[in-house]
Amino acid sequence: MASIQASTLGSAFVTVTAKVSIVIGVFAALYAAMQVIAAVLLLGHVDIDAVLGFLSAQSVPAPVVWVLTHLTTIAVAFLAICIAFLAVSVGLLRRHAWGWWGFVLFMVMGAAANFAGIAAMDAAFSLVQALPHQPETEQLRTELAALRVLTLATLWATAIVFAVLHGLVVWQLCKPAVRSEFGMPRSPR
Repeated sequence: MASIQASTLGSAFVTVTAKVSIVIGVFAALYAAMQVIAAVLLLGHVDIDAVLGFLSAQSVPAPVVWVLTHLTTIAVAFLAICIAFLAVSVGLLRRHAWGWWGFVLFMVMGAAANFAGIAAMDAAFSLVQALPHQPETEQLRTELAALRVLTLATLWATAIVFAVLHGLVVWQLCKPAVRSEFGMPRSPR
């Protein structure tokens, strides 16, 4: 009786997790598709050579130039990631082993991406703080320094919370009763 109840709870967990993830995946894919359309429409009217000429005259770091010159590619990559997440969520709902593996990979990579985002945001603040000092921008520099501390504290807190949540989801998915729903052998104990 306890085994049947554990299997039912595992099954309900997988179903709810998959359905919530499908909804998130649909909205994320629609959002990403709008970004691709916006990038294509907006960047179609921008004189890229003039922008690159302006940037080369400034002290703009190479990673920033790369991002600015690859906005459409980044938007398409984000759309592809959203579609892949939607696909593995459907695979999870249908109890396909590839859906399980893909979903677990997305959970782990999502948690890691949050921590990578902290480094990227810190680098962006460092870039702004490294701009030449001007007397009229000192007040702004002070405000940006405070904003940097607040932003980084918030990012660390949310990254830790999401890492714990993603870890709990992965832990639940790795339970023998749940793994058996995907045709995976129970690990020997």
